[in-house]
Amino acid sequence: MKITGIILLVFGILATLAGILGAIYGRAPNLFGLAYVVLGGYLIYRANQKKEEAEKKKQWEQGNSDTEL
Repeated sequence: MKITGIILLVFGILATLAGILGAIYGRAPNLFGLAYVVLGGYLIYRANQKKEEAEKKKQWEQGNSDTEL
């Protein structure tokens, strides 16, 4: 999920820059790349949250196993 987020983030940034450059040269502004930036950022954030939750769960399980012995 994190790799997908990074790919979408990079693609979104490039698409946004292309939309801005297109607007400078007289085309209709196309900022749809911002949606990819937001989605990519969310996926990276969510992947980091899941990793932290897994680490906390692992610490909690290890903490409980120490008290049960």
